[in-house]
Amino acid sequence: MTTAHADLDIAPRQFNAIVEDLQDSMEAEGIPFRTQNRLLALLAPMHRDIVAPPGAKLETTP
Repeated sequence: MTTAHADLDIAPRQFNAIVEDLQDSMEAEGIPFRTQNRLLALLAPMHRDIVAPPGAKLETTP
């Protein structure tokens, strides 16, 4: 997971936005709240592997 997202420079706000979109989509499809929470609980530990550390900048080559 870390390698796949390393160069994407994903900010916490972007990660949070996708979680909110996922919640909205599940709600719209009538997925029970408990099931939604079970899925989100599986995704939560991935946060540290997906979100770039604070102050991280992508290296660019000229």
